Amino acid sequence: MFRTGVLGHFTRRAGGAHGGPIKSIPLVRVPPSARVLPFGTAKVEDKEALLRFPEGGWRINEGGEEGWAIVGDAPGRRLAVETVLGRHRIAPNTPPPGPLPVNAKHTPSAAIDKEAWKPVQYLAFAKPSTTGEFTDYTARYGALQEEDKMTVRQRLEMSFGPSAQASKNVFEAMTMLGMHHLVDMPYIALSSGQTRRARIATALMTKPAMMLLEEPMAGLDAQSRLVVDDVLGSINITENEARVVLVLRDREEDLPRWITNVVDVREGEVWVGTRRQWDVRKAAQARKEQPDDMPDGSRTSSEAPLVKLSHVSVSYGEGTRPVLKDVDWVIRPGDKWHLQGANGSGKTTLLSLILGHHPQSYSLAPVALTLFSQPRRMVPTPILRRLIGHTSPEVFAAFPRNMGLTAAQAIATGYEGVFSRRPITDEQKVRILALLEFFKPHLATTRTGEPAEMTAREIGNRNFAHYTPAQQALIVFLRAIVARPPLLILDEPTQGVDEGIWRRCFELLKREWEEMEEAGTGQACVVVSHYDEEVPWRNGKVLRLEDGVATCGS
Repeated sequence: MFRTGVLGHFTRRAGGAHGGPIKSIPLVRVPPSARVLPFGTAKVEDKEALLRFPEGGWRINEGGEEGWAIVGDAPGRRLAVETVLGRHRIAPNTPPPGPLPVNAKHTPSAAIDKEAWKPVQYLAFAKPSTTGEFTDYTARYGALQEEDKMTVRQRLEMSFGPSAQASKNVFEAMTMLGMHHLVDMPYIALSSGQTRRARIATALMTKPAMMLLEEPMAGLDAQSRLVVDDVLGSINITENEARVVLVLRDREEDLPRWITNVVDVREGEVWVGTRRQWDVRKAAQARKEQPDDMPDGSRTSSEAPLVKLSHVSVSYGEGTRPVLKDVDWVIRPGDKWHLQGANGSGKTTLLSLILGHHPQSYSLAPVALTLFSQPRRMVPTPILRRLIGHTSPEVFAAFPRNMGLTAAQAIATGYEGVFSRRPITDEQKVRILALLEFFKPHLATTRTGEPAEMTAREIGNRNFAHYTPAQQALIVFLRAIVARPPLLILDEPTQGVDEGIWRRCFELLKREWEEMEEAGTGQACVVVSHYDEEVPWRNGKVLRLEDGVATCGS
């Protein structure tokens, strides 16, 4: 595996006033029995507290073998992150430099960009466009525009300004994360998992004193998770490198072996302890399992295929870079497929053919790709958008947030598969309100995430952009299912979605499929995920891609 010896050329961490390292003061020192309050709160009262820390407080030291993870419910994880970022008041007051000495660290002497340097780098990957405008996530499949031709190397170097050191650091960081062979590819052509690793590489280059990484393993295949795990763990224990703090769900496989200490935040109560203590605590808790009556995905149908691919191949660079190789796949009404494969194996390209996003779908022979019993070239793209419900990290990031769409209007765009306001019929309003009512416990909240008394109509009338990222992800999911399309494609549907919300999504899908079966209109579904427990059925079919070659199983 890669080791942080490669980072030896990177700028060292901030030093003290005379250039020496600051060793006597920890990075974080939340005092015993501290309360976290909104700025402007006059009194320190439990009823006003966002978080309540235990008697031992919380202390993250700068050096040594410590490895920290923040777990718990989604609102708790968010508040813990905001506390470390200094967005709330911590009481009682602590002597200078305060409860967050990390913010007092001096800029590294050889930082690439001293003005842009931040002591804490926070990466939240489920993040929309900063402009709020719609971004064309399908551009990666077509002829690249001039602005899309920027390579990975150029994109990463742009963050720091052109220099020989920046170029060297880009290659070293990408090499550490197993991506050196991709540095001269167009950045837009990276898969979602590859993009995630590239963003981690960029954060490493900034040389922060502390890195907060939220769900860094989500969307990564098993081998990529091992690489990222090893790199982050090595950096965390290397002197003068960043202290890495992971913000994770409670999945055992997501908690790396180098994590030694855990902060567990649930319903505003903070628990701090060692990993061994947390293991005991977790075992004692009643874990919420998937329901025993999950839908059976083994059902087969003799009906005409919704999708049929026959000997389909796709390549780029005039045939020099094959992506799909002689793929056969049939999806019939009611089929439940789990699409598997490593990052960059061709999953997104395969789905882009079915969704009609990929321009090469038009040039395939009529018998090679049929959609809803017609050759692709005979099915207008607007019709495909109505027949296929689709959600993915790219759709979430691309969805416009500056148009003033309400939650109800955002969901209603799923009827046409568009990204803009459209008329809503009375029947559609009833359907949308029923979905909002089903998820009311998760959407009826204040802007700070506190529960609020709201009707389904009030939830629907609230601006989409005012919801939290996790709630927006839920709304985008509802957009995909609202029209009950014959084919539903859920690409990494749990990214950015809280665990409680996804369990509720399981319940909804089960109910929807039962109702559609009774009506004689079975819905086919394709789920893309690296985790079996995120698939909302049992005994379904599996299509696995490996270097563009597809194999079927169950």
